[in-house]
Amino acid sequence: MSRILTTFASLSPAARVLVLNSLAFNFGFYLLVPYLAGHLSGTLGLAGWAVGLVLGIRVFSQQGLFLFGGLLGDRIGYRRAILIGCLVRCVGFALLGFSESLTILLVAACISGFAGALFTPCAQAYLADECQDATLRKQAFALQNMASTAGMLLGPLAGLGLIGIDFAVSGSVAAGMFLLMTLVQWRFLPIKELVSGEQPVTMLRQCLDMLRQRAFLRFALLAAAYPLLFHPLYLAIPAYSHAHGGGQAWITRVFVVTALLGVLLQMPVSALRQRWLNEGQGMGLGLALMAASYGVLAEPIAGLLNPQWAVLLMAALLSLGSLLVLPLLSAHVPYYAQRGQMAAYYGFFAGVGGLVALFSNVLIGRLLPANQAPPQLLWWALLCIGTAAACGLWRHMARLPLNKEQL
Repeated sequence: MSRILTTFASLSPAARVLVLNSLAFNFGFYLLVPYLAGHLSGTLGLAGWAVGLVLGIRVFSQQGLFLFGGLLGDRIGYRRAILIGCLVRCVGFALLGFSESLTILLVAACISGFAGALFTPCAQAYLADECQDATLRKQAFALQNMASTAGMLLGPLAGLGLIGIDFAVSGSVAAGMFLLMTLVQWRFLPIKELVSGEQPVTMLRQCLDMLRQRAFLRFALLAAAYPLLFHPLYLAIPAYSHAHGGGQAWITRVFVVTALLGVLLQMPVSALRQRWLNEGQGMGLGLALMAASYGVLAEPIAGLLNPQWAVLLMAALLSLGSLLVLPLLSAHVPYYAQRGQMAAYYGFFAGVGGLVALFSNVLIGRLLPANQAPPQLLWWALLCIGTAAACGLWRHMARLPLNKEQL
């Protein structure tokens, strides 16, 4: 705790606001979204295709618009983009809570997703720009990841109590949280002067410049292994739990384990990494641990363990790997960014990862048999892909010239 407070105190006032916003942002999000599907199908009685459409529109409007959100933030300013994103999500979540019309629900899902696409890359760019020192930047992103994880833990617990009253109450509280965030940031987040490059560039030119940066593209593609390895937690692991008779109880324990480890161990893990490993080694080891977590569910190892302990061990390894790699990935993006274009680089980076997660979820969904355990092929595929990406990212970082920051 003392290390956390010391690190937090070393940040600028703006960086502290952004770290706390990560807690509030995830708290408000996870207070509502995990229970949205049940509300749509149960309370409102929407058909399965309609529920899938609403959820899909929300994901697509966020993942597909990260780049646009970053490009826009570079032009109107990070603070203004963050404020607009919070205010738009406030409106979107209020509509999700109260609306019974499919048309309005689709509009609400769309604007809620766009709000995330605007807020996320601009908040990351603001935090990175606020922490010019490379070591401090990694610590700031570690704190932000810890705060986000705490929000993921507390949000569903609060939401579980609120949906027992009425889903509209959940929507109102979530919308109120984002309205409060808007007011807090308007009051306490300093206006950051826009940083211009050597000459103004169009959005198209900016995108073409990023696509010409082979090192950045290689980094973004290798780093996309992170969401590919993390998102089966929401799809394949529930299928594994149900197939072995664990049901919702096992799934709840998995998310509690990952969240608690994230809150309790993020700063100690980051401190140990800083002492013993350079940035590339930390990224490689983190992805390797995440990949190895799926090996626990593959034969012959799975046959030696009780299924419940196997899935909990898998969750622990996945979480430890995530604690190592995620702050480093976020802190490294500015290495490639052109002057005055940092939000666009964060948007592109997040967009690549989001699209990989989207398509991998579709593929994994097709591999999952009804009411049966996921095939062994899935675990071995995740193990092999994750290990290959870990080695590739380690090599990529080792070849970079240290002309912008010491890794």
